[in-house]
Order: sequence, then structure tokens, then C-alpha cells
Amino acid sequence: MLPTRAAASHVTWAAVEPGFHVASRDGEYVGYAERTVDGHFVGFDGRSTPVGRYISLAEAQRAVESAPANEDQPVLSRRAQGAFQAAAALSGIVAIGTFAAAVFTLPML
Repeated sequence: MLPTRAAASHVTWAAVEPGFHVASRDGEYVGYAERTVDGHFVGFDGRSTPVGRYISLAEAQRAVESAPANEDQPVLSRRAQGAFQAAAALSGIVAIGTFAAAVFTLPML
């Protein structure tokens, strides 16, 4: 499908698939609007944070376009990022250990 341009806000909306519309401004990702199973639309900002639930696509698009841009603010502090990375690494080690234990304890057929 062809993208449509909202003249006032300079946001381009592209229908990626039925019920899923992605917004960009000057080539930069802005957010998206997605249809729910009950026919409503949920708008999401540039960090995929829901900005609201709306009856129409136009309402969801307006909400996405007017959502504040938080590009300057880090999502997590460095300390929090380090903690999550350590937890992810530990989870991976545990998963590998569990897999190895399962493989080596299975009887040979």
C-alpha cells in the first residue's frame, strides 16, 4: 500500500498490513497504530509504549503524532542496564547447563 502524508504534522503513515500502520517523520520512526481483535486501535510511541486505546484509526494516529519524543532520555541507567545484562547472561548459562544435563542423563537408545 502507498503511504499517506498528513500535511499539518509532516508525519507519513504506511499501512504495513491490514490493521497495522507505521508512522515516520522525515524518515525517522515515530510510532505505530494497531487494530485490536475487538476493532479498536491502540497507538504506540517511538519506544512501543502504548499512548492510548481509540475507537478510530484517525484518533490513534493523532495520539501517536502528538506523543512526546523521548529520544534524549536513556531508557535505563547504566547500572540498571548492567544488572539486566548480568541477569540475561546468568539465565543463558543456566539454560545451557540444564540442556547439557538433560542430554547427558538421557539413556542411550
